[in-house]
Amino acid sequence: MNPSGHLRGYGLGLIALAVALSTTGYFWAGQILNRSSQRTPSTPSAVVSISSPKGTVELPVHRLSNPRALDLLTRKAHQGILYSFLQPRDHAWTGMGLEKPVSVAFLDSRGTILAIMDIEPCPAPSQGKGCRSYAPGVVYRQVLEVGQGWFAKRQIRPGAVVRVRPLGAPLN
Repeated sequence: MNPSGHLRGYGLGLIALAVALSTTGYFWAGQILNRSSQRTPSTPSAVVSISSPKGTVELPVHRLSNPRALDLLTRKAHQGILYSFLQPRDHAWTGMGLEKPVSVAFLDSRGTILAIMDIEPCPAPSQGKGCRSYAPGVVYRQVLEVGQGWFAKRQIRPGAVVRVRPLGAPLN
């Protein structure tokens, strides 16, 4: 074999090594990013208080201000999730990504419950198609999502006011 053949062989070997290392790097970067995006906060970030005929009811909740955060937080029916929106909305709600049925309260900017609906779970179909939509028929700024029957069990109805405070903050 001539000297240029050896160099060509080393060159091809170095190129193969560079491709392997960069591919491995992309793989691990993807794994790290994917793992962090699937992480569910282990503790709620706030507490909601709602006056009901049975007294004041408190519920720890995860607060989300970005509707796209649904992609980042696994929706679990045993956790309360409070969604807040910058602008008034009248969009329908869906059970996409839910594991269990939920009850959803639609609130105005002051926290008054405008409507309550039960939502059935819908496993994540391809591109979000095929999940039933539930139109609340009201313009809302917040949504409180809890396990199905939670509001009914506590006799909480439209007109009740939801107060939110950071977890650990004293009641006013």
